[in-house]
Amino acid sequence: MKRFLVRSIIASVSLFFIGWIVYSQIVPQYYHIIFPFIIIFFFLTTNIVHFYLLKIADKSVPKFSARFMVLSTLKMFFYLVAGIGYIVISNVNVKAFLINFLAAYVIYTILEVAEISHVVKVKK
Repeated sequence: MKRFLVRSIIASVSLFFIGWIVYSQIVPQYYHIIFPFIIIFFFLTTNIVHFYLLKIADKSVPKFSARFMVLSTLKMFFYLVAGIGYIVISNVNVKAFLINFLAAYVIYTILEVAEISHVVKVKK
């Protein structure tokens, strides 16, 4: 868990820094106030789900695959509902929100899948 937490903190700080550079120097007109909250949202949900997946992997590695797929699907639907819900509530700069949201989704998903794959290989 510690390794994943450190990696997700590094990813989050990197995203904040890249976002700060892009939105302050390159395209300030596309800055969306929700940008830092998107990163915090994905950081928290990814770490909570990862912690739960580690508990599942400790109990039963054979059942892990099915539970991982179910949990990943539920998490994806949760992200979808959260993204669509925000778009419906706030109609401001939807394109910038979607780009930020999808970029964070891809980055945190890759990070989580890579770490879970590593943990499962070690457990076997």
